Amino acid sequence: MAEHLTRLELDEWLSGLDASGRVERHVAACPACGMIAERMRQARASSLAQPRAKAVLARLEEKRARSASPWWSWGVPLVTALAVGLAMVVYVPRGAEDGVRLKGTVALRLLSVQGTPVQDAKPGEQVTLAVGTGPYRNVLVLAVDEAGAVDPLWPRDGQTSGTVEPGAEVRLSPALEVTPGSVALHAFFSDAPLDVAQAREALTARVAEARGKGQGPLEVATPDAIGKAQARTLLRVVP
Repeated sequence: MAEHLTRLELDEWLSGLDASGRVERHVAACPACGMIAERMRQARASSLAQPRAKAVLARLEEKRARSASPWWSWGVPLVTALAVGLAMVVYVPRGAEDGVRLKGTVALRLLSVQGTPVQDAKPGEQVTLAVGTGPYRNVLVLAVDEAGAVDPLWPRDGQTSGTVEPGAEVRLSPALEVTPGSVALHAFFSDAPLDVAQAREALTARVAEARGKGQGPLEVATPDAIGKAQARTLLRVVP
């Protein structure tokens, strides 16, 4: 497998700017880049759905419709490129922050000893948590097992989240040993420390709600009221 794609390359592909098809072929053959691309797709859709982004794109479309000059021959990729930029910012209401802030893509996955992404593992194997932190420094990862129990996975001790250096893939230590039973992992990201008990209570309540709807604990969505951003992944433990 060739070197992994950059987020800029993935952004361009998601915006329809990969005329060669190279990125699409790589994503189809590379599970790691495919996972990142899907998370970026979801983040872009969320950002572009915001009222401010819709208003900007509407004005661009209005100008395009009024224009009869030849610039529209290059205007389509221009508008698409601007959409890429809009998808990378999140507009914050006045009173919280004035202006805009860059929005990074948060991610959560498990890596094998060799550094490859893991979705299926056997008891006794070693795996490492890896997060894409976006602009955030505080991370908390909780685990939900098949019985619905919610426990802190990283950091293992303490009452608040752990602090990490920002990065596209930050490996959290120590490594973890896989035990019997599949688990859903939920990561919470924030600028400020997160309270473990509060996050655990919110996720436990979400598990109870899911059961009332006939869903299993591993299907529970990550509570979006904890932290500034969230990510989720599933580890299937096989015999």
